[in-house]
Amino acid sequence: MSERQNAFTIKTNRLSDEVYNQLATYAKSRKLGDYISSLILRDLDETSTGRKVREDKKTYEMFEHIKNELSELKVLAQTTGFVGNNFKEEEPPKVPQLKEGKVADLENISGSLDDDDLEEYSDF
Repeated sequence: MSERQNAFTIKTNRLSDEVYNQLATYAKSRKLGDYISSLILRDLDETSTGRKVREDKKTYEMFEHIKNELSELKVLAQTTGFVGNNFKEEEPPKVPQLKEGKVADLENISGSLDDDDLEEYSDF
């Protein structure tokens, strides 16, 4: 940021008499700086408030759009039969609960291993 100036110059020949008299009153009471500062802070606050209003409006428009889309989806769901008393959710298949017991019945094993099969696993 640049260095602050100690004073600003105001060209009074471009001001109306009413504005000039008001500024002169504040200048004589040594409150002109505070008055100008309060005006600028008010302007800054109005600017941020205006921005907030625009953001709120955009948010409202977005919510309205989402609301409309949801209502269209509800209508579509009703016309295709996804909504109503006749529709039931599918239940997940029941998984049998594992119990302690034999893993395999060793009496009924059949099959054989070739020498080629054994060569594949000889590096173990």
